[in-house]
Amino acid sequence: MKKTNLGAAHTGFHDWYWQRVSAVCLLIGIPILLGLLLATYNGNIPFYTLNLWLTHPVAKSFSILFLLALTMHIWTGLKVIIEDYVHSTFGRIMVLNVLLLILLGFGFYMSYHIWAELSYSFSCLPCGLR
Repeated sequence: MKKTNLGAAHTGFHDWYWQRVSAVCLLIGIPILLGLLLATYNGNIPFYTLNLWLTHPVAKSFSILFLLALTMHIWTGLKVIIEDYVHSTFGRIMVLNVLLLILLGFGFYMSYHIWAELSYSFSCLPCGLR
């Protein structure tokens, strides 16, 4: 039986591998993020303290890595689905390019918000007096 359209390496290992690597990163990052948000919501961590933690360069770096894992996971999963179900080569290229542009735009937009807007401490009602 002849296999066709398996990519340059003639296997699907590359996509499978990066999908699993990004999934492990997300499985580590999402519970940490949800735990911080839940602890802040319950009042165990003051909002001002959470803001100080999130504005630290190490936390920003981990946020960028989490964002990279998220976009890589989305890209790999949707790319495999599009390659399987869009049969026209032109249509596949167009849909993949639009998806890539959307994900790049999302990544740059969120990177800006992580590095620029969280770099200053803002005043807010939940923070109280500092």
